[in-house]
Amino acid sequence: MRNLLLIFFLLPLLALGQNGLGLRFASNINYFPRSQDYQLVSHAFTTGLFGFFYSSYKPRNGIELGVNVVHKGGKFNLPVVMRDFTTSGNVAEVTSLETDLKVGPRFGAFNPKIGYVFGYRLRTTGFQVPGAEGHINRMYFMLPFGLSVNLPTNYGSVGFGSYYNVGILNVLTDPNPGGGAIYDGGRYRYINFEITVTYDTR
Repeated sequence: MRNLLLIFFLLPLLALGQNGLGLRFASNINYFPRSQDYQLVSHAFTTGLFGFFYSSYKPRNGIELGVNVVHKGGKFNLPVVMRDFTTSGNVAEVTSLETDLKVGPRFGAFNPKIGYVFGYRLRTTGFQVPGAEGHINRMYFMLPFGLSVNLPTNYGSVGFGSYYNVGILNVLTDPNPGGGAIYDGGRYRYINFEITVTYDTR
């Protein structure tokens, strides 16, 4: 067992420098902290994510820059990846575009990362409880904290990772933007699970 762990940790060192173009397949588990204070739905829901990214990994550090499409609802939904965890009948739907940047050190196969995710919601329904009169902010800004594992292949690498994403911007827009007071419009969180395939460009 110890030898297997050693091989798993040292395997990426066979490719000391890697630059590549990749595909990202992921699902986010979304929820709103203190949802009742802002008339947001209290149940969690998952959204699917598909993206493209450029990565550059060196022996001690790495960086990824990408664009993603996030979707749930309408006529296209995947089981588990896009669903609501509730029996109330309220359905959350969203389609958004986002950019993300992640950087961090490299420890063999393991890549701790931080960065940012900036997104724009093209379509949003079901984030609020029935009868709520607030307006959902189309923009969101997240801070991801997580870890990925990338293993080399004969064409590049395959990997998987998980991140906890903390929302910075309000979920709801300020109903009185000229009032001068600091508006607290709720927060957004999600846990991300991803699978990546990267094609080496070097």
